[in-house]
Amino acid sequence: MKITYLDNSGFFVALAHTTLIFDYYNDKPVGEASLDGGVVTAAEIAAQENTYVFVSHSHYDHYNRSILNWQKHNEKLRYIFDSGVARGNDRVTHISEGGVYRDEGIEVKAFGSTDAGISLLVRAEGTTFFHAGDLSFWHWEEEADAEFIAKAERDFTAQLNAIEAEDIKIDVMFFPCDYRMGENGDAGAQRMIEALTPSVFVPMHFQNRFDKITEFKKNNETRDTAVWAIPRRGAQLVLA
Repeated sequence: MKITYLDNSGFFVALAHTTLIFDYYNDKPVGEASLDGGVVTAAEIAAQENTYVFVSHSHYDHYNRSILNWQKHNEKLRYIFDSGVARGNDRVTHISEGGVYRDEGIEVKAFGSTDAGISLLVRAEGTTFFHAGDLSFWHWEEEADAEFIAKAERDFTAQLNAIEAEDIKIDVMFFPCDYRMGENGDAGAQRMIEALTPSVFVPMHFQNRFDKITEFKKNNETRDTAVWAIPRRGAQLVLA
């Protein structure tokens, strides 16, 4: 398995026979137009018949309508969108919180968010992924009042409890570490690691503050959970 960081919350996951693409939005490469430059090309779309494209919600930094053109490169490509995203085309399946999508290649269950859209639990080729979308503990404690913070914690805890109730082992978790909220911008990420102990934790939505992600790894990696300190856009993580 190979995971490529595309930008913000966007990732390209290549399994042996399946490709998963999450929340792709930035189609302007760093240097060469390739995965190494942080963009998805027609060659990658065509490489695997079993290709699935996920959009957790319609915010500009999670959804680029250009992805709808990818279907011309792969006749079996499927789109799985949050129900709040515009229809798109006849390859799109919409799901909302509690919804499930299954076919011969994958199983997807949608959980809620503490912002827009959904979060996604995806099983493919014996591996379980969780992509949070904009689910996080959005406390904004450096500028919010106590009532706002308390509500944010209740909302986040409710979603965390719902995921924990699934009683499943998450192999790879993609989750926000957003330092616009200040030094505790990774508080939700810490809670997720403590409660769910994913085998691999992948930070996202961190405004490319790669220095902060290196620090997060030092402070939060455990014997049970490895943290990918993403070094740059287009970087790749290879897992057995």
